[in-house]
Amino acid sequence: MTAPSNPKPTRQAGRPRSEESRTSILDAAFSSLQRGPVSEISTIQIARNAGVSTATVYRWWPTKEALLLDAVLNTVDHELILKTDGVPLERLKDYVLQVGRLFTGANGLVVTRLLTAIQDNATLRSEFSKRAYSPREKEFRAIVKEAIKRGDLPAELKIGLFLDSIVGPLLARLLIRHERIDESFVAAVFDQVVAGAAAQWAQGGKSRGPGNRTPASTC
Repeated sequence: MTAPSNPKPTRQAGRPRSEESRTSILDAAFSSLQRGPVSEISTIQIARNAGVSTATVYRWWPTKEALLLDAVLNTVDHELILKTDGVPLERLKDYVLQVGRLFTGANGLVVTRLLTAIQDNATLRSEFSKRAYSPREKEFRAIVKEAIKRGDLPAELKIGLFLDSIVGPLLARLLIRHERIDESFVAAVFDQVVAGAAAQWAQGGKSRGPGNRTPASTC
């Protein structure tokens, strides 16, 4: 048997070209954030650095802000893993420790620039809230409610205030004082907020028995 004179070329295994282009755009966007603030970045610049046209960029992202947020989430998501099994407060504490390490790690500057830009960029703020903050806050609230159900936190706990009290000191160090956020600081903040919630509960003479609980606040 003889082989055909003009064999049909076979496609090499690997990532599709469109996926390679998309990855190149995300990498270029993240690199742009490493070099400067959001206000100094343009879609044209990102496209040029990725070796694609601006039309290719807009095929996947309607705005520069959506692209930059995707670039950050694509890079840092693997650094923030919220466990689904285990004691609720231990899972939440583990995640907060991961956030502290992210803030002071190699990608901390990029995250800081994104959070800073949110203040003056309504589009970016909306994208961040919709795609990053709101989904994760929903998961946090579910964990806190698990802790309340177990009797680890008071039933009258204002969940929003509780979560803000944990994250607020980290953001103050990161964005205002520009101080290092080490693991001991994050753990101390978390433990103090939890202890404060328990102490406030004790002062009110509340019992941990399920029969004495009222529905948890969703504030």
